[in-house]
Formats: sequence, C-alpha cells, structure tokens
Amino acid sequence: MHPMTPPLVSNGAVGQGVYLPDAQDDKLVRNTFTLLISNGSGAVLGVAFWAVAARLYSPDFVGNGAAEVNAMTLLASFALLNLGTVFPRFLYAAGSRAGFVIRAGYAASTSIALVVSVVFLFVTLGHHGYIEPGLLPAITFVAAVVLWVIFTIEDAALIGLRAPFWVPVENTSFSIVKIALLPVFLVAAPRVGVFTSWVLPVVLCVGAINLYLFRRVIPTHVKRASGAGVLPERRIVGKIVLGEYLGGLCLTALATLPALFVRSTLGAAQAAYFQTPWLAGMSFDFLLFSFATSLIVEATSRPSAATAAVRKSVRLAAWILGPSVIVIFVSAPWFLRILGSNYAAHGTRLLQYLALAMPFMAVNVLYVTFARLARRVRRVFFVQFSISAVVLSLTSVLIGRLGITGAGVANLVGQGVVGLVLLPSVVRQLRHPEMSPSFAPGTALVNRSRSVVSDDEILSEDQSNTPRHPEGDAER
Repeated sequence: MHPMTPPLVSNGAVGQGVYLPDAQDDKLVRNTFTLLISNGSGAVLGVAFWAVAARLYSPDFVGNGAAEVNAMTLLASFALLNLGTVFPRFLYAAGSRAGFVIRAGYAASTSIALVVSVVFLFVTLGHHGYIEPGLLPAITFVAAVVLWVIFTIEDAALIGLRAPFWVPVENTSFSIVKIALLPVFLVAAPRVGVFTSWVLPVVLCVGAINLYLFRRVIPTHVKRASGAGVLPERRIVGKIVLGEYLGGLCLTALATLPALFVRSTLGAAQAAYFQTPWLAGMSFDFLLFSFATSLIVEATSRPSAATAAVRKSVRLAAWILGPSVIVIFVSAPWFLRILGSNYAAHGTRLLQYLALAMPFMAVNVLYVTFARLARRVRRVFFVQFSISAVVLSLTSVLIGRLGITGAGVANLVGQGVVGLVLLPSVVRQLRHPEMSPSFAPGTALVNRSRSVVSDDEILSEDQSNTPRHPEGDAER
C-alpha cells in the first residue's frame, strides 16, 4: 500500500527531513477507549451539569447561561482552525518539528479568538440579552473564548502525539468542578452563575495540561524522532487547514445555532428544556469522533497497518454504538425526568429523534474519516456543509411549528439524507480499505510519500503508471 519514499524536494515545503519509522505498538483500541471515556464522561457529566443547574436555577437563568456558553463555543470555533482534526493527522509525522507546529497553532488561534470575541461584543452590544452589561462581564466573556480555544487545542495535541492518557482525566475533572461550583455561584452571583461555573475550571485545566504537554510530551516525542520529521508543502497545509476550518465552522454552527434559534424564537424557558437533549444528541458525534480520531492517529503513525486498523475500528464502533441507540431511545423519558417533569415532557421526542439519527451520523463520520486520510479536503467540507445547511434550514422552520422537537426532526432528516447518499461509497471503501475514496488511481488510503513531492514529480509518476484521476491531486 505504501511505496518507497521518494527524494525530498524544496519546492515550498514547510519542512524537509525523513519520515519517522512506523510506530511499533498498536494503540488503536487503547486510545479509542481512552477517548470514549473522555467524551462519554464529558457527555454524562455535561448532562449532570445542566440537570443540577435546572434544579438550582430558574429556567430563565439556565436558558441565558446556555445561550452564553453556546455563543462562546461558536466564537471559539472561528479561532480553532479545526486543529482538533489537523493535529491528529500531522503531529506525529512532524517529529522533531512537532513543538513548532503546536506553538504556531496556539499563536494563530488565540489571536483570532481575541479578535472575534471583541468584535462580537461590539456588534451585538445591548442586543444579545444573555451577557450582563458592563466591562467586567465583557472581559470575562473574551477571556473565556480564548481559554476555550486553548482548552480544545491542548487535547488535540496530546491525541496527535499518541499521549491521550490525561485527556479523560482533564475533562472529567473539569466537568466535576463546574458542577461543584453551581451551588457556590447560586449564592454569590446567580444571574451569571451557570456561565461562570462552566468557565472557571478551564483556567486550572489549561495551566496543568500545558505544563505536562510542553515539559514532558513534546520533548519526549522530539527526542524519539532523533531529528526526523516532515510536514506537507505549504500549499497542501493551507488547503487542508482552510477546508477543515470551513467544515469545522459548519459543524460548530450545527451544534450551537439551534440553541440560539430556540432562545430567540421560543424564549429562555424552552432554551433550558432544549439544552440537555440537544447536548446529549451532539455527544453522539463526539463518541463517533473518538473512533475516527483514534483511527486517523493510528493510520498516520502506522501506515503499514492502516487497512487492519480501519476494519478493527469499524467493528469496535458497531459493537459499542449499536446497542447505545436502542438504550437511549427507550430510556429517553426516564433519563430526562431526572431534570424534572417539564424537561421530560418537552424534551423526550427531541432526544429520541437525535438517537434515531445516530446510525446515519456514523456513516457520515466514516466517509469523512476516509476522506481525511486520503486528503480529499473538498469532500470533507462538502459533507459537513450539506449536513449543516439542511439541519439548520429545517430547524429554523420546524421549531415554530413543532417546538424544540423540530430540531430533532431536522437533524434526523439532514443526517439521514446525506448518510443514504454516502452509504454506497462507504460500503465500497470497507471492501477495499487500502484504496482512497473513489479509488483514485495511484493513491492509497494513507499516502504520506507524496505529501512533500513537487507537482512535476506527481505528474511524472501519474503519467508513468495510470491516468490521472480528475479529483485526485487537485483536492490535496
């Protein structure tokens, strides 16, 4: 599957060098379960956070807090450059240059976060209704956006360097502390208690994890690389980052905008009833992300074992996620009753529709994972854009007619339509996982050898073997 590495060239490459040898240890299952524990505990404790908030705070305070959290997350997505998917794809292979890549990502993302959050406050001054007026709340909100960016990137860095052990520890600690702070701020500052409880633990997590990352993980990886390491050419990096960035914005909009639609259309109380089921539904995507990210890291660090990793990851996902759909669908009313009878009455149908969408989400995520490994960036963006456009358009229409359940119907339709279109391609890919999507001639699922080759060498190679696929290198 994997041709001999050609001579390296200096045609605009970000960094030249030699490739790291394939990692010897198979960490696919272990890292998948590590991320599952992290995302699973985050989802459960995230629901617990909103359950406790619903018990302690009024629906208006919960709804406003949820809207502010969603606004923070949405703004952070503009700054993240979707490094959560870029780092796992390239950090391990970067070898001795891994520290440079991480620092560059931090600098770019935090700078953008500062700008977009300040612009947001100026543009929406006095019109959002869920951020307290005054200088201190504004500074707090800006700082929260910047910290949330770092909080997200640091996990991606640990995952990309195959050191995700502390990711579930960090996320679980964050979730527990934010729950513990809810009763504290109920007394100290109830109006902003929900948002402040969510944000304050991030400060401690960012400090601890970055100390571990820069003092331990990066130096260990650089030492192991022994000067080896390579990155794609700048033009390739630019295309990948841009495509992932735009696609990431689509998915973040999908996760956050419906809550803002509900808040503006149906009011703060309905936004409170909406928040927990929607958070649980979006957590399905994070669970799928656990499998996809582990597969990407494993295939990138062990290209010779990529085909076996694909089959193993798909089998593992089917065994774990299949029964989960049934359990969530059946237990939805009892699960939401923990928050209160009103939450169960309003949110049960929403959660059930979100559960029904999960198999289609799995198909879509698997297709995107194949496309990412083969660097078919346009395909990644097109799928993510299509899902988000359908779901958000339908949500804006249906919540006025069906209430918050309309968002669940919209998500099922959007995920289902795209999933059915992609299903034949995914089936073909599973039958031949060594080939890139659409079986482009001369391309493999994991194609690292061409990542630093000049256009002339690529053209020469294609002409000497098979006709060039019309979508092959252009998408790289």
